[in-house]
Amino acid sequence: MVRIRKLFIDASPITEARVSGIGHMTAELVKALDKSVDNGIVYEINLIVCSDKKQHLDQWELKNVKVITLPVRQRIFNLFWKFDLLPPMDLFFGKGIYLFPNYKNWRLLFSKSFTFVCDISYIKFPQFIEPKNLEFLTKNIQKWVNRTDRVLAISNNAKDEIISSLNVSKAKVSLVSCGVNEKIFYRRQKDEIEDIKKSLGITKKYILYIGNIEPRKNIQALVDAYISLPETTRHTYSLLLVGGGGWLNEPIMKSISDAQRSGYDIVHPTTYIPDSSLPALFSGASLLVHPAFYEGFGISPLQAMACETPVIVANNSSLPEVVGKAGLLVDAHDTRDLSVKIEEVLQSTNISQELSNAGLEQARKFSWDDSAATLSLLIKEAK
Repeated sequence: MVRIRKLFIDASPITEARVSGIGHMTAELVKALDKSVDNGIVYEINLIVCSDKKQHLDQWELKNVKVITLPVRQRIFNLFWKFDLLPPMDLFFGKGIYLFPNYKNWRLLFSKSFTFVCDISYIKFPQFIEPKNLEFLTKNIQKWVNRTDRVLAISNNAKDEIISSLNVSKAKVSLVSCGVNEKIFYRRQKDEIEDIKKSLGITKKYILYIGNIEPRKNIQALVDAYISLPETTRHTYSLLLVGGGGWLNEPIMKSISDAQRSGYDIVHPTTYIPDSSLPALFSGASLLVHPAFYEGFGISPLQAMACETPVIVANNSSLPEVVGKAGLLVDAHDTRDLSVKIEEVLQSTNISQELSNAGLEQARKFSWDDSAATLSLLIKEAK
């Protein structure tokens, strides 16, 4: 006999005009859970969304889910959330398992809740966090982790840091890793690559970065490393920086502009590049470089490896865990080493091919179906 298990999900991360990594994680888990039948248990997935954001769900083409529309706009709901004025929300929606993908959670009366804490960068690197967000997280995170039934981490590194820094017992924290959708992220054909290059005005081979333009990502080191490359290499390769504006990023934006005015071929598109273009961007890159000071996971290196693109990442936080032995590691503070390793990969067909092959194998270890199966087991155990 098939048993129905009600799952209520805060859908706000997937209803933004420009969706973050947390939003993509949420959508992929919803898709994978929708396919999941675990020992006779089928999930009734309920997405909770504010009235002015409901239309943004259409971009995901989610099937077999119910949508619960709150009769308020997101801005108003966030104010109630911010000041913890929301009543126990299961009084309105019913008993079930409540999943919160983005740190924050609601008070519940008779239901269990799971809350993702994707990283604790606000503790490790508070200087890189937007001040209002830093204040909000610092003030509320302990309350959120205390009142949820289970804290979910997206990497082993993040899990260990949550336990050590947030005074949470090991038994309460579980790993639900990010994955990669191999039906989307795979090596694309030359014509598709050329189309995206043409749309961005790129005529050379290119070194790629994809992510927010913010201090934690250490983009300044990448710009400096590119400038330090031999002139012949820079004449052959552009540096392509793909990412929307983050916060506290005025110095790096100025540095990019200064380098461009000095004649360095650094491309930073000002128009929004849709997610559908990312596989071709990864596939066309000779190398992806991600020298961040800290990551809760590191999704762009994983997606690049799935597209058979060599990767260089910083040797900190979760990044070595994600790339394993398939990528080159550098000290985020050592710009010279970064420049040398970039040159090493670009000038050696053997090294580039070895990283490409190893990266594809490494990427296959991260599956959204496996992540959903882990989450499903945790839900099953929740009484």
